[in-house]
Amino acid sequence: MRELFKRIKGIAESPWTMAIVVAAIISGFAVWYGAWWSLFVTLPLIYDYYIGHNIRHWHESMYKKYSWWRVVWAVWCALVFAVVVGVIVHMLLFKWNTPFLLTFAVVMAYAVWEEMRSQSKTYIWLYSWVHSILFATVVASLIQFYWFQMYVIPTGSMESTLMAGDYILVNKVKYGPRVPMTPLSFPFVHNTMPLNPEKQSFTTAWERSYRRLAGRGQVERGDVVVFNFPEGDTVVMEMPAMSYYELLRDKSLGRTEAERREAIMDNFTVVVRPMDKKENYIKRCVGMPGDTLAIVDGAVYANGLKEEFIPKRQYIYYNELTGKPLKMGIDRVSGSYVELPVTDDALSEYANEERYKLKKIGGAVYGTALIPHTAKNQKWTIDDMGPFWVPKAGATIELTPDNMAMYGRCIAVYEQRLVEQRDGKIYIDGVESTEYTFLMDYYFMMGDNRHGSLDSRFWGFVPEDHIVGKASYIWFSVDPAGDGIRWERMFTSIE
Repeated sequence: MRELFKRIKGIAESPWTMAIVVAAIISGFAVWYGAWWSLFVTLPLIYDYYIGHNIRHWHESMYKKYSWWRVVWAVWCALVFAVVVGVIVHMLLFKWNTPFLLTFAVVMAYAVWEEMRSQSKTYIWLYSWVHSILFATVVASLIQFYWFQMYVIPTGSMESTLMAGDYILVNKVKYGPRVPMTPLSFPFVHNTMPLNPEKQSFTTAWERSYRRLAGRGQVERGDVVVFNFPEGDTVVMEMPAMSYYELLRDKSLGRTEAERREAIMDNFTVVVRPMDKKENYIKRCVGMPGDTLAIVDGAVYANGLKEEFIPKRQYIYYNELTGKPLKMGIDRVSGSYVELPVTDDALSEYANEERYKLKKIGGAVYGTALIPHTAKNQKWTIDDMGPFWVPKAGATIELTPDNMAMYGRCIAVYEQRLVEQRDGKIYIDGVESTEYTFLMDYYFMMGDNRHGSLDSRFWGFVPEDHIVGKASYIWFSVDPAGDGIRWERMFTSIE
């Protein structure tokens, strides 16, 4: 038996075994990505790294024979060292601003000096860590881009399904991962730098168009989905939680939209973000492409059928017999005394008692705060909306000034068509148009905390290219109010 284990270990540690395993992984990814041609380069390199060693021998020969090659190699190694060490030092000691260049220059000079002379033990030890960090960063970044990613729930919009402080795993393979559109970005952060939320973590010097790799399925009704906030293309840094377009509708800033836009630009810091760097939101998909939706007394009806029962969905209720909220209590995060929502599961204990006559609170929010943000929908509330249609790729609608309020942003912003309205007529890309055929599928998303969620009722449809992945598991949870780890929520699936 011992001899058998020794043989198995020898086979596992064989250069040929390692080469075959790595080649299989890279080949599978190249085919999935659609870059099979890259195998003509990568497979020979894998063979040489594990078996042939020709490049290593050539490098050693050049290093001994030519002094200029030693300089080139020293500068390259120093550059790698300076990038990794400089970033780590700056993260720990400074904010991300001009002093980073000074930090980088000092570390680079030290590394070049060490490379050109006989390297010290300290430098060799540091460089071994640099290689480990760099390798781990590359591997972890690929996993984050194409397989799964960790997120933390910041708000209570999905309570009680998801709680603030839940750490979740988002499956990107389910719907097919998006190829990064702004690939030049600092690793493991989304859109701002550590320790300096005012500085963006990416550059738009290189941008790519939207592309999604093959997945194992499509978004389905009832899925809990992570997506980029559709209105997050423009952000007021002083109020990052508020939609710029919501602020633009605030008539206290000016009579006309132009006056309000000028007031915002003059008084606030406004930044523009590419699609994949918009803030991440998480909601439940309640409307599919092509659905006709209506919200009646808080329940969503798709094509006339009521949504399925969601045990942890919750609303705030009033008891009409007393004129008071059904439940009151202390908000665990803010510490203030507030109305408390009740889940569908918990509602049954009040249903058959005569001292309760329950009514949802949703009528308190209505009018132009909701889509399509026009005076004609003044009777709509967060609990009673519609009916309205969810756009579907390939479907054609008649265009009118009224439905342009609902679908104009989809056409102009998400599908990037030039839309103009003049003299009661609609022009798309300069051509008068009476109908439009959509290029993408769209979804309608709502939070399970139906009276505490800013969702599609306020900012509209989610385009398919904004979809990030499906929320699958809660792997860790900590109470933001300070009560420690919520052990009962760990390693639970998200339904």
